[in-house]
Amino acid sequence: MTPGLSEPDDIGRTAVVGAGEMGRGIAAVQALSGREVVVQDLDSEQLDAALEHVEWSLGKAVEKGRLSEAEQAATLDRLSTVEELADAVEGVDFVTEAIVEKQAVKESVFADLDAHAPDHAVLASNTSGLNVTRIAEATDRPDRVLGTHWFNPPMLMELVEVVHTEHTDTAIAELAAAFVEDLDKTPIHCRKDVPSFVVNRCMRPYGEAAAWLVYYDEARKEAVDAALEYDEDFPMGPFALADFTGGIQLRVDGEADHLADDRLLAYDTRVCPLLHELYEQGRFGRKTGRGYYEYDDDGEKPPVSATAAREFDPLWVWAPVINEAAKMVQHDVATVEDVDTGMRLGGNWPVGPFEKADRVGAETVVEYLCEWAAMHDRLNLKAEYLPCDLLVERAKSGERFHDGGAA
Repeated sequence: MTPGLSEPDDIGRTAVVGAGEMGRGIAAVQALSGREVVVQDLDSEQLDAALEHVEWSLGKAVEKGRLSEAEQAATLDRLSTVEELADAVEGVDFVTEAIVEKQAVKESVFADLDAHAPDHAVLASNTSGLNVTRIAEATDRPDRVLGTHWFNPPMLMELVEVVHTEHTDTAIAELAAAFVEDLDKTPIHCRKDVPSFVVNRCMRPYGEAAAWLVYYDEARKEAVDAALEYDEDFPMGPFALADFTGGIQLRVDGEADHLADDRLLAYDTRVCPLLHELYEQGRFGRKTGRGYYEYDDDGEKPPVSATAAREFDPLWVWAPVINEAAKMVQHDVATVEDVDTGMRLGGNWPVGPFEKADRVGAETVVEYLCEWAAMHDRLNLKAEYLPCDLLVERAKSGERFHDGGAA
C-alpha cells in the first residue's frame, strides 16, 4: 500500500511543469478527467499561449462532437497557471515534468520538485529516453519517481510508457499505470530504465537498418519506403518518416549522448555514415526542404510509386526491429504484449514486432539477421545485428511469441 495514494481516485490535484507542446497537452488530458491542474512555466507568454492552445484544441473536440460546450468550459475552469514552481506543486498528488529534453536541466528541476512537493506526491518525467534513474537520484524520494512518456499530441495519442527505475516502488509504478488508464489512455510498462524505452528502441532499427541498406547500395530509398508503406501498411516508410520528424538531425545530435550512456542495452554503435553525410549538408528533412528527399515550397516531395515496392523485401527492415524487441523481452524490460501494443499505439504500426515474427517464423528472422551481421565490417555492428538468445531459442523450438504454440 502506498502511503496517501493507493488508487487513481486518490490523485486529485495535479501539476504539469512546462507549458510547451507536450506539457499543455498532458495538462488538458488531466483536466478533462475532472482534476484540478496547475501548469507551471517561467515564461508568462508561454503560459498564455498554452491556455489559448488548450481552448482551441477543446473547441475542435466540440466541433467534432466529442465534447460538449459545457465540458469544454468546465475543463478550462479546472486549469490554472503559475510561474513559480513552489506555488505549482503546493498540495498536489501527482507532478508531470515536461520541460526541455536535457538531462542536467531535468535533474535540477526534480531536485526543486523534491524540495517543494508534498512528501506523498508522485514525481514523473515525460522524457522520451533520458536517464530516469539519474533524475530519480536527484531527489530524496527516488522510490516515488518514474517516467511517464506521453506521445505527441497527448490529447489524441492513446499510449503512455510507464518507465520504472531500480528505485521505483512497484506500487508507485502500478498506481501511475492505473492513473494513465483513468485518463482514458493505454499504459505499457518499461520495467527497466533503458535508453529510448520501448517504442523508440524499435523505431531506431526501423530507420537505421534502412539507412545502412542504402549506404551499402543494397536498396533504393524509394523502394524501401514503397515496400513498407504499400506492402506492409506502415503510415510512412523509414526515409519519409525521418524527413517528417527531423530524424536525421535528431539521430546525429544525440549520438554522443547515446554512446556515453551506461544503462542496460545502451548503444555502442555510431550512426550510419549516410546520416552524417546528409547532416553535414544541412539536409535535415522537410523543415529545411531537403533530407533524404527534395521538397517543394509546399513541403511535398515527388510521390513514391507503389511498383517500386517489388524491388525490396521488407523483412530486411523487420528482422532488426524484431531482434531489438526480443532483446527487451529477454532482459525483462517489457512483455511481448506491451511491446506490440506500444508499437501499434505509439508508432501507429500495422502490427507489432512479435505479431510479425509469429507470421513469418522466428527461424526466418534469424536467417535474415545472420546475413545482416555478415554484411557489416565492424565487430560491434555485427554483434548488434546477430540474433539474441531468445530469438534463437524460439527459432529452434518453433514456438510462437504470443501463444507459446508452434509457428
